Amino acid sequence: MGGFYLEEMQKSGNWDIVYICDVSPASRELAQRLSPRSKVISDEQIIFNDPEIQAVGLFALADSRPEQIQKAIASGKHVIAEKPIADTVEKEWQTVALAEKAKIFSTVNLYLRNSWYHNTIKDFIAQGEIGELAIIRVCHMTPGLAPGEGHEFEGPSFHDCGMHYVDIARWYAESEFKTWNAQAIRMWDYKDPWWLQCHGTFENGIVFDITQGHVYGQLAEKQTHNSYIDIIGTKGIARMTHDFKTAIVELHGVTQTHRLIQPYGGKNIDVLCKLFAESIESGKRNPSLPSFRDAATASEYAWRFLQDSRQHDLPAIGNLETLQEIRERRRTMSNGYGLLRKRA
Repeated sequence: MGGFYLEEMQKSGNWDIVYICDVSPASRELAQRLSPRSKVISDEQIIFNDPEIQAVGLFALADSRPEQIQKAIASGKHVIAEKPIADTVEKEWQTVALAEKAKIFSTVNLYLRNSWYHNTIKDFIAQGEIGELAIIRVCHMTPGLAPGEGHEFEGPSFHDCGMHYVDIARWYAESEFKTWNAQAIRMWDYKDPWWLQCHGTFENGIVFDITQGHVYGQLAEKQTHNSYIDIIGTKGIARMTHDFKTAIVELHGVTQTHRLIQPYGGKNIDVLCKLFAESIESGKRNPSLPSFRDAATASEYAWRFLQDSRQHDLPAIGNLETLQEIRERRRTMSNGYGLLRKRA
């Protein structure tokens, strides 16, 4: 993820990348090639000790973030972080409490909030075009990251990836979760569920269902995916689908009907970095920036939904031999879903 941030920050002109820290010698060599003006180091404390550094970006694994966030706050540096902000719920809420008392800005990459398509739909809802928001349906199924491929501190698929969809459902509802019931499956006999569907209610009565899994045709000759959001109101609807290149938004309101087609926008890191830079420069935090509290809430409920699924029948279908076949295929793929970035 650090490579993605570096690329977008270099494009923006809003950032001066003074340091890049990585414990891997090969990664440091790559970083120096990509950002020759930066000081590439292995000791993170050098960054926190430098009084000229205004902000730090924390893009390693989740278990590293709590201590790094503590160091950033202690040295008065703003923080932009990947999600989740810690490797346990307890540490996440400790980090939230620390950040909310601090005199620094902090944000986290809940990238769906920065997407043009979700903001377009939310604006349409705010205009009253679909009446009262009643039902939120989210689905994101891809081949994606296979079990055991990496970043285990981020948790199973529904936590690592699915917390984005838990968050966006809450963002639309503008309410807190009240009830839920989850069903999952242990594909390929892996120890953790890699597909989960959860439905329930928010405190304001809005109903939701979220389906997420990295199990969608892993060994298909030509891989595909199924990703959408379906917003149903008392009078109209709004929906979106995408192919990771183009997003299509369809709006069916009481006085307006639109079909919008625009580039998907990826993880919208450019938007996040721009809003955060502008907040630091102006001294006023942009209210649309996701907060550590948002991240901790989404993370906690993703874990709760996973735990709820374990209270019900949790079938295992497939075998570890098939999973090994999937991993072997993904190691040699150059074009696929959720492939780990290989060093150039």
